[in-house]
Amino acid sequence: MAYMRRKLEDTIRHWAQAGDAHPLIIRGARRTGKTYLVEHVAQEVFGGDVVKLDLQTDLGTIERIFDVPTNDIDAIVGRIREYTGKRCEPGATLLFFDEIQLSDKALNSLRFFSGTPWRVIATGSLLGVAVRKRRLPFPSGVRQLDLHPMDFEEFLWAVDERPLSDAIREHADHPASFLMHDKALDLYHRYLVVGGMPKPVDVYRTTQSFEMVAQEQREINDTYVNDMTDPDNGISGISAKRIWDSLPRQLLRSSTKKFKYADIIRGGRRERLLEPLEWLEAAGIISRNEMTGDTAAPLSPYSDEEGSFFKVYVADTGIMFSKFDIDATLLLRRETAQLLSSDFRGALAENYVMQALRANGISTFYWASTGKEKGELDFVFQNRAAQIIPVEVKSARNVTAKSLRRFVQAGHSAKAYRLSERDFGADTVAGTEVPLISLPLYAAFTISGNA
Repeated sequence: MAYMRRKLEDTIRHWAQAGDAHPLIIRGARRTGKTYLVEHVAQEVFGGDVVKLDLQTDLGTIERIFDVPTNDIDAIVGRIREYTGKRCEPGATLLFFDEIQLSDKALNSLRFFSGTPWRVIATGSLLGVAVRKRRLPFPSGVRQLDLHPMDFEEFLWAVDERPLSDAIREHADHPASFLMHDKALDLYHRYLVVGGMPKPVDVYRTTQSFEMVAQEQREINDTYVNDMTDPDNGISGISAKRIWDSLPRQLLRSSTKKFKYADIIRGGRRERLLEPLEWLEAAGIISRNEMTGDTAAPLSPYSDEEGSFFKVYVADTGIMFSKFDIDATLLLRRETAQLLSSDFRGALAENYVMQALRANGISTFYWASTGKEKGELDFVFQNRAAQIIPVEVKSARNVTAKSLRRFVQAGHSAKAYRLSERDFGADTVAGTEVPLISLPLYAAFTISGNA
């Protein structure tokens, strides 16, 4: 697979070149490309001077490397030299621990590598799950980064459309009619089908076959199901799979997309399903968006005697699309796309926006009015200036903004976003002086948490 540029590589490169003495952990769901990314940056920055321990392929032997006091770094490095037969030089060699969540001993050792001349990067696919079961605290002195599925901008880079992504950013900063709007919209629809998992993206760009893309997505789905139903993971695998299978149905509701335990099992109870739900989130394959009733900072989750209210999204929209088992061409042809249910198109758009915002490190809520007047907004977030930014998502070109206006009037928003299939534009929220930035859905990646 030819390398596809990822945004996180700049952060990893800076860590390597700056001589940061903290070990680095790259977290993320399975199949997001963590190993490939680290190896690419290591080849560039360390000139291939990399010693890799692949815990997934030789766990039994590698664990014995750490059968010494974890603070005895010299002994650990000596054993790494014996195991790999390679020279290791402090400050020059990168020690790469792949799938570190498989070994508590290896994970614990990171604390003692901190502050030494040794450069260490680790990856962890199910690190959030492993940490939940640990008795020891997470090692201190470690930098952590999250690798998400590729966002739409990275997808454009992968299919040789870098000039188009640059133009989208320019129009987001200075809204004006975009000559390439229809082309960008078509590629956005294709991204809804393909998603951002590196292997399906690579298959799409090399074959243009949506059937081959779907095969890769089914294989990824099967991997996730095998993980969640593994009897050693400490949860009810049956419940986890039922939650996973219910997500398309949960997001297709026309009334409210709030997560309902009763949609999993008749009479489903929070106490029974909360643990597998949290496992799926810790594994990085779903995202949870809590409800808030607040209109001013700081935002906080809303709850009552029955617990909290939230929506659940699939971490990758392509995997989400594949779960509907619909021919991709139906969505990609304008004449047939309009025949698909608006709830279906809305669910895809909303899932896509959640994926884009999370990839940008934005912590979101959805807003619902707790008063007599009902209203709901798909996403709201708090920026660093303690301003609350609402984001309204519309899956089509025809848009209205009643809830948006109500939220802005009740709060203190500096600006608001509306995402739809319409062209770029700028206005004010009706009845207010709050700037309303209208972005095409394909420009969601331009929304920043520093907005």
